[in-house]
Amino acid sequence: MIKMIRIDERLIHGQVALIWTKHLGVDRIVVVNDKVSQNLTMVSTLKMAAPDNVKCIVLGVENGIELLNDPRTESLKILVVLNNVEDAKVLCQRVKNIPLLNVGNYGRADGNTAEKEKITDNLFLTEKDKADFKEIFETGVEVEYQIVPDQLKKKMKELIK
Repeated sequence: MIKMIRIDERLIHGQVALIWTKHLGVDRIVVVNDKVSQNLTMVSTLKMAAPDNVKCIVLGVENGIELLNDPRTESLKILVVLNNVEDAKVLCQRVKNIPLLNVGNYGRADGNTAEKEKITDNLFLTEKDKADFKEIFETGVEVEYQIVPDQLKKKMKELIK
């Protein structure tokens, strides 16, 4: 069962590997991204960054959708990690039973914040990102901005009005 989907452009790092996995009690991290899944160095690095007690799987978008919709995953506790809003939109539209889309650090890693709107210190969005979020809202999936579990949650709908 999917416990949460998280958008974080850094994918697996300290906040995801240590804080979110423990908070959610997951036994799997599924990274979904076409480009990352084809980069063997990135795949190896992400698997090494995952905690020893959590299995990490890196898949392209179509394979990720297939896995997440497979009834056999119901017995698992899965954290899905994405690095962009577009992939999140596709998953929210095509994967069943997503309880929450969590948005963390996004929009700064490429260093190109000039063309993006600063929403918070850790969240910068393009007009396309905002349009994709609006399509995600239409799916009915709850979308919250929260860097770490002990931080106050904010509804993305309110942040990008």
